Amino acid sequence: MKKRNMKLRALGTAVVVALTVAGALPSVALGADAIKIGVLLPLSGRYASAGQDNKRGIDLVVNQINEQGGIKALGGAKLELSVADDTSDQVTTAQEGRRLINQDKVSFILGPYATPEGEAIAPVAERGTTGVLCTQASFDELFKRNYKYFSSVSMTSSQFGVAYGKFVEWLNKTHAANIKTVAITFPNNDYGEIASQAAAGELKKAGVKVLDTFGFPPNATDMTPIVQRVKSLNPDGIISIGYLQDGLLLHRARVAQDYSSKPIWIGGSDAFSNDQLWTLLGDDIAKGALSGRTFALAQFDHGVKTPGVEWLVSAATKAGYKPMEIDQGMAAGAQVAWILVQALEDSKSTDPVKLGAAVRNVKLAANSPRVVMPQFANGMAFEPTGQPKDPVALFEHWDVGNKTVVYPVSIATGAFHW
Repeated sequence: MKKRNMKLRALGTAVVVALTVAGALPSVALGADAIKIGVLLPLSGRYASAGQDNKRGIDLVVNQINEQGGIKALGGAKLELSVADDTSDQVTTAQEGRRLINQDKVSFILGPYATPEGEAIAPVAERGTTGVLCTQASFDELFKRNYKYFSSVSMTSSQFGVAYGKFVEWLNKTHAANIKTVAITFPNNDYGEIASQAAAGELKKAGVKVLDTFGFPPNATDMTPIVQRVKSLNPDGIISIGYLQDGLLLHRARVAQDYSSKPIWIGGSDAFSNDQLWTLLGDDIAKGALSGRTFALAQFDHGVKTPGVEWLVSAATKAGYKPMEIDQGMAAGAQVAWILVQALEDSKSTDPVKLGAAVRNVKLAANSPRVVMPQFANGMAFEPTGQPKDPVALFEHWDVGNKTVVYPVSIATGAFHW
């Protein structure tokens, strides 16, 4: 009898091994296989710095999850990243997206970073029925095309614009800013144009007159003509939308033209809020351009005291990063990774279709340690279109190399004085 039982047990073991090798048993349920996640970011090219920051944030989350036993809802399966460089190029983005989906068989893609690459990957994801979650794509039209598999954690262009207008209204009401007239400058692309139009509309509702709105080439090498044009209008306030390189050129031109202290300057996001901006400009120019009556729109600040920001600062510090490296790019990368982790836990599935739907349905309370971007002061959730629901823009004020969040008051880290 004992010999017969031993033979049966041996036979059962052989059947399990055979079925597992043949793929007849669900390997994820056994906790044997890793969950393959695509990462598609600009690790080279124009947006390389932002893409590398995004990747660092993703790595922080993935490393913690794997070190703590993987996705427990899926038998402790670990996260395995399949990383691709889109080279800040739309064609490469589409090619690499197809490769990740068709050859690497990823369950989901984190990235890309910018709107142009977002426009390139969206139809690829749709055809491949595999979700993508962008870190900074913000073009409103992308969210009007009924894509089922495309989402982003960035505020949309129009949401950025409305935020500028509301901040001007807040300054007038609470700090007697007396901004009655405004000029708006923006990069001549979809993002800049839509943001400027939305800002102008919001200002009009607040009774503020927009004297003029004008764009500049995205590859501008000198912002002196822009500063001179604004100066000739003599507005009470100026809204300047742009990227980091635009900001460096603009602030140098402002100081050179002795036009940095009289009007109130409000700008963003990287053009005014990048953590390295003060250092890149140098003390003399930074003091003239950023201190006093200048404010910066941002989506992240590492000084905000929320559980999610505190987790990011702690995890990044332990990993050896300096405070100025714990920036918006890193936060956005960590945010998309945490949303994906939550979706894996909620859906208990690595099927791309189910996982793509689960990401859109993720809801996280504002005080969750998985909400690392303080723009989600109302909690993290998506609209049916895939854009973030009710995000809140932060406005910062520089003081001798350091920034404090002054708005919204609920998460402010300091105050300012004229």
